[in-house]
Amino acid sequence: MVELPSPLPSAKTALNAGSLAVSCRPPKTKFFFTVIPQPIFLSPGITFTLPIIFRPLEEKDYVDQLWFEKAEGMFCVDLRATLPCYSLTCPPSLQLPMCAVGDMAEAWFCLDNVGDLPTFFNWEVPSPFQILPTSGLLEPGQACQIKVTFQPLMALIYEVQAMCLYGEGSRQKSSIQLQAVAKCAQLLVSIKQKRPEDQDVEGVQKVLHFGSVAVGRTAKRQIKLYNPIEVAPDKQAEDLAFSCPTTHGIVPPGEKKCVSVFFCPETLDIRTIDYLSIVPSGCASQTLLKLVGFCRGPGVSLQHDCVNFSWVNLGEHSEKPLWIENKSDCTAHFQFAIDCQESVFSIRPTFGTLVGKARMTLHCAFQPTHPIIYFRRVACLIHHQDPLFLDLIGTCHSDTTKPAILRPQHLAWYRTHLVRGLTLYPPDILGIMLREKKLEQDKNGALMIPTEDLEDVPAPQYPLIPPMTEYFFDGTNDMAIFPPPVSIEPVEVDFGACPRPVDPNPVPLCLMNRTKGKITVVWTRRSDCPFWVTPVTCDVPPLKSMALRLHFQPPYPNCLYATELEAFAAYKILQCYNNIEEDCTVCPSWCLTLRVRGHSYCAAMEHHIPQYSLDAPKLFPAVPPSEPAYRSLLLTNKGSTLLTFNLAPKSSSDISLRPSSGLVAPGAHQILLTCTYPKGNSWKQHIFYVQFNLCPHYLKEVSMQSREEPLQLKLDTCRSIFFKPTWVGCSSTSLFTFCNPSRLPLEFEWRVSQQYQKVLAVQPARGPIQPNESLTLTWTFSPLEETKYLFRVGMWVWEAGLPPKVKPPATTHYVLQLVGLGITSSLSAKEKELDFGSMLVKSKQSRLLVLLNDGNCTLYYRLSLEQCSPEVISSDPPVLQLDRTEGSMPPRSQDTICLTACPNHRSQYSWTISYSILSHRDNKVGEKQELCRVFLTAVYPLLSILDARSTGSAEGITRQHLWHLFSLDMLNSYLDRDPTPWELTYEVPTRHSTRQIPPVFTPLKLDFNFGAAPIEAPPSAVLLALKNSGVVALDWAFLFPNDQQIDLELWAEQAEFDCTELHQMRVQDNCIFSISPKAGSLSPGQEQMVEFKYSHLFLGTDRLPVLFKVSHGRKILLNFIGVTLKLEQKYVHFTSTSHQFIPVPIGDTLPPRQIYELYNGGSVPVTYEIQTNILSQVQEKNFDHPIFCCLNPQGEIQPGTTARVLWIFSPIEAKTYTVDVPIHILGWNSAIIRFQGLGYDPHALGATAPFHDTASWENSSIHSRLLIPGQSHISLGNIPVQSKCSRLLFLNNISKNETVVFVWQQTPLDFGEVSVNPMRGKVAPEETTPLVVTLKASVHASFYSMELMCKVYRQELLKRYRKELQEWKDEKVRQEVEFTITDRKVKRRAYCTACEPVRKYKTLPPIKNLQPLNRPASWNLKISKEEPSWPCPQPPSPGMLCLGLTACAHATDRFLDNFFSDFSRHFLHRDLPRRTYLKEEPKAAEEESPISRQEKQLLIDCLTTIIRGLLEDKIFHEAVAQSLVEQMPYFCQFQNERSAKFMVQNNSLRLVPAMSPSSNSSEDSEDKEQEEDKRRLGKKDSGEEEENGEEEEEELEEEEEEMEEEGIGKEELEEEEKEEKVAGTGTEPMLQPTSRESLKRQWQQQLKVTVKEEQEQEEKEAISRLPAFANLQEELLENMIQNILVEASRGEVMLTSLPRVIALPPLSVRRNLTPDPLQGLPLGTQQAEVRRPVGPPPTNSLRRPAPSPSDLFP
Repeated sequence: MVELPSPLPSAKTALNAGSLAVSCRPPKTKFFFTVIPQPIFLSPGITFTLPIIFRPLEEKDYVDQLWFEKAEGMFCVDLRATLPCYSLTCPPSLQLPMCAVGDMAEAWFCLDNVGDLPTFFNWEVPSPFQILPTSGLLEPGQACQIKVTFQPLMALIYEVQAMCLYGEGSRQKSSIQLQAVAKCAQLLVSIKQKRPEDQDVEGVQKVLHFGSVAVGRTAKRQIKLYNPIEVAPDKQAEDLAFSCPTTHGIVPPGEKKCVSVFFCPETLDIRTIDYLSIVPSGCASQTLLKLVGFCRGPGVSLQHDCVNFSWVNLGEHSEKPLWIENKSDCTAHFQFAIDCQESVFSIRPTFGTLVGKARMTLHCAFQPTHPIIYFRRVACLIHHQDPLFLDLIGTCHSDTTKPAILRPQHLAWYRTHLVRGLTLYPPDILGIMLREKKLEQDKNGALMIPTEDLEDVPAPQYPLIPPMTEYFFDGTNDMAIFPPPVSIEPVEVDFGACPRPVDPNPVPLCLMNRTKGKITVVWTRRSDCPFWVTPVTCDVPPLKSMALRLHFQPPYPNCLYATELEAFAAYKILQCYNNIEEDCTVCPSWCLTLRVRGHSYCAAMEHHIPQYSLDAPKLFPAVPPSEPAYRSLLLTNKGSTLLTFNLAPKSSSDISLRPSSGLVAPGAHQILLTCTYPKGNSWKQHIFYVQFNLCPHYLKEVSMQSREEPLQLKLDTCRSIFFKPTWVGCSSTSLFTFCNPSRLPLEFEWRVSQQYQKVLAVQPARGPIQPNESLTLTWTFSPLEETKYLFRVGMWVWEAGLPPKVKPPATTHYVLQLVGLGITSSLSAKEKELDFGSMLVKSKQSRLLVLLNDGNCTLYYRLSLEQCSPEVISSDPPVLQLDRTEGSMPPRSQDTICLTACPNHRSQYSWTISYSILSHRDNKVGEKQELCRVFLTAVYPLLSILDARSTGSAEGITRQHLWHLFSLDMLNSYLDRDPTPWELTYEVPTRHSTRQIPPVFTPLKLDFNFGAAPIEAPPSAVLLALKNSGVVALDWAFLFPNDQQIDLELWAEQAEFDCTELHQMRVQDNCIFSISPKAGSLSPGQEQMVEFKYSHLFLGTDRLPVLFKVSHGRKILLNFIGVTLKLEQKYVHFTSTSHQFIPVPIGDTLPPRQIYELYNGGSVPVTYEIQTNILSQVQEKNFDHPIFCCLNPQGEIQPGTTARVLWIFSPIEAKTYTVDVPIHILGWNSAIIRFQGLGYDPHALGATAPFHDTASWENSSIHSRLLIPGQSHISLGNIPVQSKCSRLLFLNNISKNETVVFVWQQTPLDFGEVSVNPMRGKVAPEETTPLVVTLKASVHASFYSMELMCKVYRQELLKRYRKELQEWKDEKVRQEVEFTITDRKVKRRAYCTACEPVRKYKTLPPIKNLQPLNRPASWNLKISKEEPSWPCPQPPSPGMLCLGLTACAHATDRFLDNFFSDFSRHFLHRDLPRRTYLKEEPKAAEEESPISRQEKQLLIDCLTTIIRGLLEDKIFHEAVAQSLVEQMPYFCQFQNERSAKFMVQNNSLRLVPAMSPSSNSSEDSEDKEQEEDKRRLGKKDSGEEEENGEEEEEELEEEEEEMEEEGIGKEELEEEEKEEKVAGTGTEPMLQPTSRESLKRQWQQQLKVTVKEEQEQEEKEAISRLPAFANLQEELLENMIQNILVEASRGEVMLTSLPRVIALPPLSVRRNLTPDPLQGLPLGTQQAEVRRPVGPPPTNSLRRPAPSPSDLFP
């Protein structure tokens, strides 16, 4: 569609401050154009409209642009002309609320028509979504609200696409994503305000008890419905018996709703059961609620069942009270069936209403009219309750007649006589029979027929007659339990209408006497009564009848008359009590009643309209067949006039009404009882009519229904039960449900035949089932063999409530079929061994035991637990418990049993878990079978002290000495034991005391002695390495006294403290003792360093008790002790007054040297002197043998250091030697130390000798803790003297990004030598470097225990230190050469002390007390000094690592005697004779020819110049390179002082070097070592001289090595020339002709060659025995093995891989092989070399030159 041209306005507005010029460029296409192409000028605030014209030529979209130009730039306006189109928009997605299955959810969205044309739309959506409206028409710009409904049938997550089709031909589409979640509705039902009898447990039938509800009342209970999910399901309550008004409803998500259930019972004394179903929407599941209610009626009772008025004179009146009580909370209506106006007995009130729990007093009166015996049994009728009976008795005496007095006992005898048939005999006949022994009395005094006539038959007793039966069967209407002795007919008379003045005719009555005695009948008549009987008194002979007349004379017209006449009949003989011989023969009188009615209304007169209410039920109660059913009705007169009622004649004959007629006073009520005999199983309707006011028009039709309840149960339609496969010997169960559809409670019994009773059982087999109740039985199938079983079992049903031994009158029989299969199976455990691992004593841990049932039957099992180890103690609780020991497992399933262990003692526990298969029927347990084993290791936390190291002021204390100071041996022994129960009073650190000195719950006490140091010295610090040596994590803590105190208020704290408390408070307040950290946790195997510090702040001895607590473990009291000394005070610390030497065997010629340490804790050197004359006395007592020998009895101990006193203990007998030796400290105290030594006979002790225990002499203190090395301690064990032992270690850098520099400190030994190679080096991050620690034992047997210290630096800190030091040196140089001329007034600037100008003369220092020069650096006091402006940088503090090394060196002969097999493993090192260098000259020579510093400097300069010249000489470089290329003869390395030539000339081929040095050499070595010891113990040179000496030693060692290499090279060249000559002479004889002479000459030459070869072989053997060759061979082998191990550590060699053998071709020509010096290599080493045949030779990683000190320090 093309529109006509129309201008399109375009508006422009100028917003600038000045005028704006805009030019317009026309559109490019011809379809858009403007009419104003000239420039446009816009003033501020002016708007200009530019018209644009559009002229299309065809139906399509057009697009163009309109450009505008201005001074600031260009801009454009888009021009578009589009065709009208269809367009509908909707949201891309819609989320519907969560919905329940079967319910419906809805949501809305908007559908907009954003197009230009109206369009129809149509929706297509899949199920279960629906869209309304599904189609429609939308105009442009119109919107429509669309409703989406979601009604799911399955619980799923729905996500569908809804398509909207619109446009021309529905070609365009628009979609929306519909999302919804459907869930199954679930309602949780619970009972509100639960009662004890309610049952509200998940998974079990819920029962709602209403309790006892009064008949006619309504009870209300509530249930709660909870919706736990996010859907709102509808609920529907289905019930027929009980009422539930809320049958439908909605429970919002997550909320609760209460529903009321009502119970209104109508049947008395019946338990009503019904079921309420709560069904959510969708019927996914339902909850069945069992409703139980009991109908409760009134509980009315009388105070007495008999009122005895005794005897009353004629004309007198007697009255007695009687209360009636309603024990129930139900309202009761009662009425006595007696007309009090026409009777000698009266009860007031005759009727009434009793509310619940109420009592009313009745007044019973007796007013006789004739002198006879009176007895009447009056029924008390109660609505909804059986009637009660009240016996009223009395006797009337006159002046002439005095009958026998009637008592209640006579009534009891009468009822017994009535059963026995004796009431028909008068008292005189009974008396005669009693005298004649025809009768006798029973134990109660009643008469009975003698037992001789009827043997073994007990005398009949009066039965218990139901009240309703007694009331209805009273002898009237031909219904009686016992035939009445006296009766009257008729019992009810209706005179009808008797209008005045004509009197009606009398009605004849017949009085019958069925007794065998004469009776007297007396009628009771009121004077104004319109009814009377004549004669009033008469005598009736035995077994005779008499005619009587009933008269009616109404006194008033138009009135209603109804009454009950009363007569009493008694034996004539009872008129005089004298006639009674036996009291038991007295018989009460019989009361005769006659109901009469009539009215005086005229025929035309209308009777009064009755106003009443009749409460009549619709149903008779359920009764068994042939049993009567009773109901009570309540008739209430609501009018103001009398109301008469009577049963109309047209009433149904199968229903009885008592009383059938009567008179109801205004406002009174009458209780009527109905009785019927239901017949048939169908409901039968009984209709009877009640006539009121004697008018046939006033009839009330009452309809009631009854039926005979069948003795039937409703069973399953199939009546079959199938058991699942069952294990033979076990049992399986199956449920069977049946219900009681009748209204009678029934009793059932299942009878299983005798042969199946062992296989089949049911529970319950017998029991009652209430009306409308469903009962579920459990059938148990216990197969005895593997086969299929088929059973047919019967069930008998009869009426419940019968006496125990009474046969039911009627029963019903049912048959049920059962099928079962017996199979075999077994139980197993997923893990045959279940290990708890290690756990703390008294802790709890649980593990799961998974049981598997791989069979096809359910197994019922019982688990038994048997402890195997240790033995079970009856008093201890069980260590292992099972959460359950019995259970069942379905086929092909698994079950989980939780085992909980709580060990009581430290031990290794083990149990055996067995199972037995159970049988549900007889609870028999099958044979036990082992299921699995359980193991547990109960431990206590095990903490140990690995190492101890001292720093600070205690740095000089040796480790062994420190170990004794801190009693660490005893501490470790304590920690290794089990804690006592006293220690476990508080298992974890707890504040438990209010005192300054808290009580300690441990008997263990130790001393931690920090030694001594001067005041204000640095703190004495001790580092202890703690290790968790156990297998469980532990927590430890050191508790100071204040850590154990409970924080108290100020008023509760103690005001006065003793000296000990004050001292401890001072120590804690000033932190004299400190521990860091004080507590921690350690995993198994984890170590931790703990630092103990003692600050020397106060003089004297400081003590502090510290409790060391291991959680759930030991508790040890540590007494911290420290001594602070005055300056210049001498102090030597003795750890103990006794010292124990290591046991030494007797007969040892060279006993080992032993060490005794003395520590100087003071600040000045001390000199010790050991008094050795005591040792001489011991020597004299032991055959002049030196038992104890002190090698250095005198010496000096520097401050803060430890002196090692050498002792030799040499026993001659197997006993303990003791000597008390005084040790004098010059200028100080002396101490007497008891030295003890044990000598033992190794031959007598054998393997138990301490000598054979290599670790017996080792102390645990030598174990070290090293953080970086792979091994913290090296124990060489037992070694021979002069042996060389090496160990390879690896230093690990555990840092990930820092390079570490290490420097080992040389450790001088008193005897022997130890070395570490390399001494210094670097370790990259996370890299390792090898170390070789070598010990060369001396010639003396001794014990070695040393500590190798290593300083560790961070390379980054070292670089920073070098940089700062270089800057400081540059500054120093600058300050030396730079000067500034300043004003005199300006103060002189501070300069570095290091660059102070050198002066020739210095001012003398001030006179003061000088500090001793030999004070340890660690004890320098903090004296304030004037710091320079730029102090010299200090090197970084290193980290100290310690490596422990221990060994026990034995003499060679002793070692061979005890460790002969180990001797070949050790290398005996022989020291080669060395040249005497300058450094080894005696001091005396040095003193004789001293060298000045100038000469020494001159010599250094000359040597430096020569060496530099050699380094710059190219010819020298070429000669050195050529010498390195030349091959060196191998044998030249074995050159000795005596050459092989000299040995051949002297024909000494048997040169065997001695295995041990001579005595002279040993004496020389001893003298030399003693000199070295003296030299070490002597005065040390200054620091500068020591450094210079070390430098000279290094230079001389290097020169010596070079000279030795040159000598070895020359010897190798000479040996090579000799070999070439020998080889030439050996080949010449082979080239000469074969003549006799030449042959002889050849033989001679060959003989010479052979002799020469033998000589050379002997020379080689002699050389191999030389110490030099042995040393070289040892070094070579050691180097090769170390290289292999280093390569293996780097992963270059696999030591565990199989060796590869390379097969070489056979040799065709015999070659003389050069002797291989590696023949002695072990096979393993050779194989290791063969593994890499192609690769380069092993790198000597251990023989690389060590970094120079310049690499580490500037």
